[in-house]
Amino acid sequence: MKNIFISGFSGFIGTHITIEGIRRGYHITGTTRSQKKEEEVKKIIANTLGEEALKSLTVFHCELNSPNGWAEAMKGCDAVLHVASPFPMGLPKHENDLIHPARNGVKHVFEAALQNKIYRIVQTSSIAAIMYGHEPGKTHFTEEDFTNITGAMISPYTKSKTLAEQDVWNYAKQHSELKVSVINPGFVLGPLLNKEISTSGDVILKLMKGEFPGVPKLGFPIVDVRDVAAAHYNALENDLSIGQRYAVVSESFWFKEIAIAILDTYPEYNKKVKARELPNWFLKIFSLFDKPTRMIIDELGFCAIISNDKLKRDLKIQPISAKEAIQATAKSLVDLKLV
Repeated sequence: MKNIFISGFSGFIGTHITIEGIRRGYHITGTTRSQKKEEEVKKIIANTLGEEALKSLTVFHCELNSPNGWAEAMKGCDAVLHVASPFPMGLPKHENDLIHPARNGVKHVFEAALQNKIYRIVQTSSIAAIMYGHEPGKTHFTEEDFTNITGAMISPYTKSKTLAEQDVWNYAKQHSELKVSVINPGFVLGPLLNKEISTSGDVILKLMKGEFPGVPKLGFPIVDVRDVAAAHYNALENDLSIGQRYAVVSESFWFKEIAIAILDTYPEYNKKVKARELPNWFLKIFSLFDKPTRMIIDELGFCAIISNDKLKRDLKIQPISAKEAIQATAKSLVDLKLV
């Protein structure tokens, strides 16, 4: 495989995957929604790898909700990394604002791949498709667990990722020639490449700007974006991963531990970064006035622990620690003069 097709190459994860692919000697054919996004990513790649690296990149503009352009863009490619999917900063007006593009993206990408006789596909899913909707009290998960969208703690984002991944496996069942692997990243942190902040990076930004009077009693399995990028290629290059899904996570941290990790590196932010946990009743009231807070209300008190044994065994990745991923994000925000 020489030419890798990457949908959504301009996002936080997608740009890191693109850079990793060029480093590994691949030619990347990437899609983004606009000329502006294309130019921004080209600048990042040139700054990171040098101008010569741009010779290893071809760009097309495609929309998840439209079938137009996908098949043409994939011509000559050997494999597909389907990364693109909406990730909101707050609750959407309607859940279908997330569900439709996530599912349509799978439909258009997989049908374009089949049309081009490209059968090797790595899909970017999420731990959101693993850890929600289960019986009360369940906190430990593996890749064998699949989110139940009729259960508890189901947000529009969770539903979008779960339904999209189900669509992926349905395509794999219906087309035996497909060789599919699925990557399920956790809460993705790590080095930022420009001033366009990812949804997860925005959490660290707001903590460091002192926008929170404290932190919620809530936690997530964290992963560094560099491990996410490596996992996509290690899965692509290893036939053992075909038909498998991989939870790409390091450790689970409570928000309080995230704040402490920031302060360990930047103690001078102690007047802005508040490591104290806020009572649930306060956050429920606060959520009435703050859309992002509304996204987490149902999850207060929950911190999933997801095994990374399969990641380490099959994909040979020893994950960067959660603390290092947090501190890399914080350092980026300082270096980019965003805090």
